[in-house]
Amino acid sequence: MTRITLISIILLATSAAADNNKQQADTLFKQGKKLMEQKRYAEACASFEKSFKLDPVIGAQLNVAKCYEEWHKLGAAFNAYKVAEKMAHDAGDKREPDIHDIIQKLDPDVPRLTVKLPADLRADQVKVTLDSQPFSTFNEPIVVDPGPHMVEYYVQGSAKKQNQVVPIEKGGKQEVVLEAPKAAKPVQTEPAKTVVEEPVKSEPSPGRNQRIAGIAVGGGGLVAIAISTIMTVNAKHKYTDALDMYCGGMTDNCDMTGLQLTHEARTTANQATVVFILGAALVGGGVALYLLAPKAKDPSSSDEAIYVAPSVGPSSAGIVLGGRL
Repeated sequence: MTRITLISIILLATSAAADNNKQQADTLFKQGKKLMEQKRYAEACASFEKSFKLDPVIGAQLNVAKCYEEWHKLGAAFNAYKVAEKMAHDAGDKREPDIHDIIQKLDPDVPRLTVKLPADLRADQVKVTLDSQPFSTFNEPIVVDPGPHMVEYYVQGSAKKQNQVVPIEKGGKQEVVLEAPKAAKPVQTEPAKTVVEEPVKSEPSPGRNQRIAGIAVGGGGLVAIAISTIMTVNAKHKYTDALDMYCGGMTDNCDMTGLQLTHEARTTANQATVVFILGAALVGGGVALYLLAPKAKDPSSSDEAIYVAPSVGPSSAGIVLGGRL
């Protein structure tokens, strides 16, 4: 294969690739136009940007800028128009004055943000991101879109990253001054005088433990009475249902199932009676403990605790008293 033939093949391949890029760019351009008419600006602007990358012409860049402008992303639109203006200037395109006029009209509405470094902080001592993108343009305004912006930065010597939300309106100007980490306080060379104060002793309330025990015992008794009431009502319903369904409404006409169910109902009722008696006794005992608490001082401990709870089994019932004093 001669050198001329090889060059011809390369040129043909390059031309074919360029044609393919232009076709794809045209498809994306038309897609962007349709999406922008539907006010689906995020998708439309992305299509225009892809079209420009495949076929970087001034018209494609102008559509990128126009899309951002209609989307009210004024900072992005301003930057895109500036790129189109430079392209037109470099190419001697007659559209340059018109693009310049658009930029001049848009300029007053474009927000500006200035990130300032304090005098005692150098640029190499700080890492900054603006809206999660690396940032390094300090002490001069940059164009941004209207809305809130997140400035995050980390300063060498600081314990943690700092952040600040900066809201900027259309045509507004905002400044953010980064803060250097505060210097550590100097260590005192002379030991500080220590004043020893005797702790104030708090006197426990007389009879506190006994009153707490009385409340706990009485409360447990009330719980037991409530449970016994529920058991009694359930036993009554169970007994009545068994008589109706398996005994023909008479106590001496029960089949085996009826006998079993009525026996279980009577057992539950007996257990409820025991629980009720114990609960009433606990209520009375709790009241007595509370009222008869001694008036003399009685040291208390924060670790003291007491509990009372009913215990009901298949064939037994009772009260569980526990804790520590």
